[in-house]
Amino acid sequence: MHPDDKRTIDWLNGLQVPYYSLKEFIREMIKHPKDKLLKEWLEILKAGKDYYTFKDFLRITTSKYREAYNEVEYQGEGINITNKSLPQMYRQLVEACEILGIKEVPTYSTNWFYAPYHSSNGETHRRIIMVSGSVDLFTKDEMMFTLGHELGHIVCGHKPYHMLLETFYMPFINDAAFKAWGAIIKLPLLEWYRTSDYTADRVGLLCCQDINAALSTMIKKAGLPKKCYHHIDIESFIQQAKNFDENFTSTMDKAVKALSIRSAEFPWLVVRAKNLLDWYNSSGYKQIIDKNLRSL
Repeated sequence: MHPDDKRTIDWLNGLQVPYYSLKEFIREMIKHPKDKLLKEWLEILKAGKDYYTFKDFLRITTSKYREAYNEVEYQGEGINITNKSLPQMYRQLVEACEILGIKEVPTYSTNWFYAPYHSSNGETHRRIIMVSGSVDLFTKDEMMFTLGHELGHIVCGHKPYHMLLETFYMPFINDAAFKAWGAIIKLPLLEWYRTSDYTADRVGLLCCQDINAALSTMIKKAGLPKKCYHHIDIESFIQQAKNFDENFTSTMDKAVKALSIRSAEFPWLVVRAKNLLDWYNSSGYKQIIDKNLRSL
């Protein structure tokens, strides 16, 4: 994982919420009997634990409702990709999972949006969405990078926190506990949301094992016209990525660049390319490739 990504995930996973009394603990157990087996609840009670984790909180609140919302949306609008409906696309997802050592293949679907766009949803009900534009515009190797990217978000534990951020902007969220949590983690989450893509890009590269395919994917996502796809100048894009770090060196330039990056919903593709290229040229990538990828 990217160091900034891992630092935030570890912090989030370590957050705890106190139970203020035995009565409140029992009330939570009654409200959510299916979240843990009765035996587990009793073991927690006997151990004298007086907290539940942030992940527990998400599992019974935002993750639960976001997953339900997403499943209704994608089942109602789009096409499920299965071994029967679209066998070639489904087999590619299975291959990507095998390369990364992922045993449970997520649900896979597509819908109509003509751009190089893709996403993933869910913690319990995992789904990857590859819109029609991506299917048409990406090559086989670029698709492997993209699938690996989304699988990376899933296996690295990003999705509960991605869904939480999405929920912040849903108008019907008025729960006091949710707002209390929001005050603590909203700004760190917004900062982390972008860095999580750096980790996902690394997993995507491990999946396709072709840095040129990874970079050409980013070039297409950055806006390369389709009529220019026959001549993708990867070297110029790499130089642009290097220049981005080197050219803006004054105090004002650095401040403007930092503010612009932080205000973006996703990390700039030039920044992502530079980050991935640095990792590719480091010993970290080579060490993983030299090992059995199934041990990831």
